[in-house]
Amino acid sequence: MTVLRRSVPLVAALVLLGLAVAFVFLAADVHAWQQTFKRDDIRFRVLPSRPDLWRSRTTIPGDPARTILGVGDALAYRHALRLFWLTEVGVTEAGSENLSQTQVNTQQDLQVLVEQAKTGAERSAAANLLGVMTIRTPSPDSETQKQTIGRATSYFRKAIEEDPTSWPAKVNLELALRLTRPDKTRFGKDAHGGFGSGGSQGAGVIGGGY
Repeated sequence: MTVLRRSVPLVAALVLLGLAVAFVFLAADVHAWQQTFKRDDIRFRVLPSRPDLWRSRTTIPGDPARTILGVGDALAYRHALRLFWLTEVGVTEAGSENLSQTQVNTQQDLQVLVEQAKTGAERSAAANLLGVMTIRTPSPDSETQKQTIGRATSYFRKAIEEDPTSWPAKVNLELALRLTRPDKTRFGKDAHGGFGSGGSQGAGVIGGGY
């Protein structure tokens, strides 16, 4: 019993030392994630096709720093923006069989953001991009064209509802409504090209949305 009592302080000291070391590594992993976002947000503007964006090299197994920081939503937002950019320039996502599959993946990711993103700015940006993707989809006939315009208009309205300050969504909505007028019954190159995401290569997106 005497030996056990004498060993208690030593065991407690070792436990405290272990916790201290763990907290040091956790703090390092938190800092690593913060630096990853700062670095790769810039990289995205310069070279958005990089496949290794927003991947932090952490030291603790299971990456508890990611959970503590709650970066899952931010990562999902950035991943969807990158996919949108890939579809804009006609580049296939790694792992996708073709560009059509990349487009489908992009639309699915954006739809999730519209419904689940934490901030109104993110939900607005996602809805605006969905509207852009929708209205740029080729329409084989006038009836399909009307349906396409209607879906895109709904997305643009949703974007404005989520963020009333979204100027790109307001401009896109105005352009979509113009297409419903009698003198704009067909999609021309000017119509397709007029709709924009509100940023060049994602610039301005990461910091606060399109």
